[in-house]
Amino acid sequence: MTYCTSGAEGADVTRHQAAFFRRLTYLYDLVISIIAFFAALSLRAWLYDLQASGALPDVFASVEIKSVTVRDYYRLLWGLLPLWVTAFYFGDTSDFRLSYARAAGRYVKAVGLGLAFFVAATFIFKIHFIARSFVIMFGVVHLVSLILGRVVLLESVAVLRRQHVDGHRVLVIGTGQEAVAFARTIRTQAPFNNRLIGYLTVPGEPSIPDAQPIVGRLKDLDDVLDGQPIDEVVFAVPELQPEMLEEPLRHCDERGVEVLLTMPPDVPRHGKVEVAKVTGYDLPMIGMRRTPTAQGSLILKRMLDLTGCIFGLMVVGPILIVAAIAIRVESKGPIFFKQVRAGKHGRKFVMYKFRSMVVDAEARKKELMHLNEMGGPVFKIKRDPRITRVGAFIRKTSIDELPQLFNVLFGDMSLVGPRPPLPSEVEQYEAWQRRRLSVRPGITGLWQVSGRNQIDFDEWMELDLSYIDNWSLWLDLKILFKTVPVVLLQKGSS
Repeated sequence: MTYCTSGAEGADVTRHQAAFFRRLTYLYDLVISIIAFFAALSLRAWLYDLQASGALPDVFASVEIKSVTVRDYYRLLWGLLPLWVTAFYFGDTSDFRLSYARAAGRYVKAVGLGLAFFVAATFIFKIHFIARSFVIMFGVVHLVSLILGRVVLLESVAVLRRQHVDGHRVLVIGTGQEAVAFARTIRTQAPFNNRLIGYLTVPGEPSIPDAQPIVGRLKDLDDVLDGQPIDEVVFAVPELQPEMLEEPLRHCDERGVEVLLTMPPDVPRHGKVEVAKVTGYDLPMIGMRRTPTAQGSLILKRMLDLTGCIFGLMVVGPILIVAAIAIRVESKGPIFFKQVRAGKHGRKFVMYKFRSMVVDAEARKKELMHLNEMGGPVFKIKRDPRITRVGAFIRKTSIDELPQLFNVLFGDMSLVGPRPPLPSEVEQYEAWQRRRLSVRPGITGLWQVSGRNQIDFDEWMELDLSYIDNWSLWLDLKILFKTVPVVLLQKGSS
């Protein structure tokens, strides 16, 4: 399928080149950012000249605009380039299929991240010459420039589309719901120059009226391919038997026409499917995954874990010491509660918490099972008689969870992720619930910021699966920010 077109000659860009054009979009936004940087500098210099000449409007009279050394800002630009690229990546601004409103929202996110990186870098590298007024001014100019730049880009593409050039020509096999739905996407959602040639009917498949125009039958595919230019053939019939595919695929292969195949209906639809080639094995293989595998993003997630963990231990160090002393003074026994939990794909590890219960709590659990207030295999009761007075306080304030920062440091856990269950709980999971073990467990997650003990077990599992399916570093940051008020206001804790 075509994702982009370039030039008046109608040269098209297929899905195989989409990644390349997404990188070009990053480059385009980077150029816009550089222009916005110089524009903000020029605007600030102009305001300074106005103030020096006394011509600045009265509304700005109370604002002192200091002179800046422009050469220093030029050198600063080189350091900002990688920060902007990182912000665009996490803001996912390269998706050129978005509406203007959604693109603007992503640019707001990216500019916010870029300014946060900018300010952090000034503190880390002790850059003192940067004026706060310039940072604010640049943020506004940057955002407006990026949004206007996107409008100019897409409107330019729209002009090219109106030239009626012969773009990427697509033939759809099938006349059912799936075929029509696919054709609708290339007509309405793809912003560039796709052209639907028509449909071929398949024996035994019921046709719907919207499947127009019909240009032949499946057995006529070779004649249709020879009769007019076709760039891509899409087999949009999930129930098509493999033996019916052999000859049509050969026709496409002989003519060098691209092919898209729908997966059979029994293949999970929410996973990410890719064609893989294993070194030393000649046949191509189809891979399916439901978990994040982008190595760059996962490395950044681990860096976030280590940075947040080290910073957190430095901040909460005094709290750890006070809590340890209070636990030891109130009751005999170990300060830390060690428990075997199930980690990624069921790997067992020892999780650390501050002890909040009496020493024989596990032994007394059986006699309290009839009081369990949580559905599923999880055991929770609001007024657990095994909890000590100090334990009640550290649970209410989530201080008992702080030693898990060491688990993050050791690599058994992450700052954000599904909570690590007990192996005995995992044994009682239904099949669909086990997928929550496919990522590294975390100290906080969607469950913690969505009600914790106030939601039932199945909803808890669905939140964890939603986190896995929609994971991004930005989602981790949002959960971390939401965790702070949840802990401070003690929402859903017990």
